[in-house]
Parts: sequence; C-alpha cells; structure tokens
Amino acid sequence: MTRNIIRIACCTLLLLAGTSLHAQQGLRIASLFDKYSRQKGATYVVLTHIETPLWDATLYKSLQLKRAEKALPDIYTCLVADSEHAQKIKEVIIDGQIQSAYYSLPPQAEGVNRFILFRLDEEGEAALLYIEGDIKDEALLRSLYGFK
Repeated sequence: MTRNIIRIACCTLLLLAGTSLHAQQGLRIASLFDKYSRQKGATYVVLTHIETPLWDATLYKSLQLKRAEKALPDIYTCLVADSEHAQKIKEVIIDGQIQSAYYSLPPQAEGVNRFILFRLDEEGEAALLYIEGDIKDEALLRSLYGFK
C-alpha cells in the first residue's frame, strides 16, 4: 500500500515537472529563468494552478533582478526573439531600450493562453513574468494594470 502511494506521488511529481518544462518550449525567455534565478539579488517564483475570480493560471513564473544591468543584453535578446511570435505587443521604449513589455503569444493548446511581461524601473531593477492558462488578454490586463 505504501509503495503504491510513493509510486503515485513520484509519477505525479514527474508529470508536473514535465508540464512546466513543456510550458516554455520554444521560448527564448526560458533560458533567462534558468540562468539568472540563482543569481545574487534575484527573486524567482514558480506557482502552478492559480485560480482567481478573473482567470485560472496553470503556470506563473516570475524573475526579479535587483541589479539587472549585466543581464539586460540577454533579456533584450530573448524578448525581441519571443516578440516575433506574439499576437499582441504592447511596449514602452525609451532611448531605444524596452522599459516595459506585454506579449500575448499564440496558445500552446486549446484554452492555454501564454503571456510574457517585462518591466525595468528607474533604479535598474527588472521583472520578467511568464503566465499561462485559461486567461483572456483583457482579464490579465485588468487584474495587473487596472485597465478596463
């Protein structure tokens, strides 16, 4: 009995790990989470199966870098590459540099929408988000930015 429970738990963990790996397949930003998540001054968050009144996310990844200057060339390269596949693009560019970005990507599967968000503040702190799930553009923008 105990062995069966352990086997089921291991299989479930493997399936969940495979889901998060598959989630960003084909996106360049996946390398950023791997490369910078353990850097000093980094805050890395991964959440799965988040339900809110406005949307249900199957995966939420966040990377916040206190001092992003060394990582910015990598970040910009990945953002530009991934934005080429975006269905919707909202960017704020100052002096030729992306300060804020919102990319709505093609769904990976039926009902699984994907989004990339980026922000760089005046102090040089960067935040990169990847969100996927049963989420509509309007609901995500409304909950994050208060847009109507």
